[in-house]
Amino acid sequence: MFIEELKLIHYRNYENELIIPKRGINIIMGENAQGKTNLIEAMFFLSRGYSHRASNVAELAQWDHDDFFMNARVVSKEVKHTLSAKSHQGKRQFLLDGKIKKRDKINGIFNTILFEPDDLKIVKEGPDKRRRFLNQEISGFRPEYHYILRDYEKILNQRNSLLKNIHYQPSLITTLDVWDEQLMQTGVRLMNHRIHYLHRLNREANNLHQVLSHGKETLSLSYLNNIIDSLEELSEIKNLYKKKLAASREEEISRGATIFGPHVDDMLIQINGKDARRFGSQGQQRSAAISLKLSQIEIYYDNTGEYPVILLDDIFSELDEHRRKSILSLLNKTQAFITCTEDIVNEGDVRPENQHIIEIVKGQVRKINKL
Repeated sequence: MFIEELKLIHYRNYENELIIPKRGINIIMGENAQGKTNLIEAMFFLSRGYSHRASNVAELAQWDHDDFFMNARVVSKEVKHTLSAKSHQGKRQFLLDGKIKKRDKINGIFNTILFEPDDLKIVKEGPDKRRRFLNQEISGFRPEYHYILRDYEKILNQRNSLLKNIHYQPSLITTLDVWDEQLMQTGVRLMNHRIHYLHRLNREANNLHQVLSHGKETLSLSYLNNIIDSLEELSEIKNLYKKKLAASREEEISRGATIFGPHVDDMLIQINGKDARRFGSQGQQRSAAISLKLSQIEIYYDNTGEYPVILLDDIFSELDEHRRKSILSLLNKTQAFITCTEDIVNEGDVRPENQHIIEIVKGQVRKINKL
């Protein structure tokens, strides 16, 4: 899977620009605030249907413009497709080979893995970061997961609103059972997706982490939630969920919030049997985060039969030479885009014919060189 051409019109700081990348490793160079990250964001948007940096699609349009358009020629399973996205009056629209499609119909045509500086915090920060990681990565190759998550969040918000209202209007408690049932149905589906995904991630991330640590460290992942204590209870997860909700009803009404469910899930990351968040050095935490993100390459391949396009946004400046070389060796079998302010690839790290430079200046491609 790779992208042959990308056209951006009124997108962020791009007026009307055509970018023609190469198969292999594309180094996107330029000073700060020139549009390198915007280019990464555009490819991610085409791939996933949303921006990782903006919640409102109107924010993506160029200054003094209400709408934007982007168009890409991609090759998936040896078939060429034209994938387009545009905004009109703050609403997004997608086209596949010139025909308007719903977002879920374009998933899988152009798969990407994004790694940005904030992802280095997956290990050392709170559960929100790790839930976001799980949600984003599972949605990448399991489009149905995105919709289950969206439904769960809607149900959760409505249930929380009801809990607050019950505190002042007790008669509303009779309607809570209906929301409990919906919450359990979608919640169990989410947790099942996460459990199966983590089973595979555990193996791939550990393999990669051993490379990054020169074989000195073992990385292990465990699923943490407040419904089941171990995977042996998985077959009883819905019954246990129901009991938890019933036992906590008074407390939830008092708090005005739902206590149990996948919205409070976490993932325990251990290095050599110790909690990496509490006991890992900064270098170990960064290596673990890299292992989590880039182990997706093989997971995507096993699920889709193709390697995804890799988007690395300004992370190499945070890494030492060994980690940079290890990452570059992984990317030789993919099409990759790496943003940086200067060339970060040393001689011998990448085959010369597999490395290309794209220079961005004020939202324009100044030059494209093949090294």
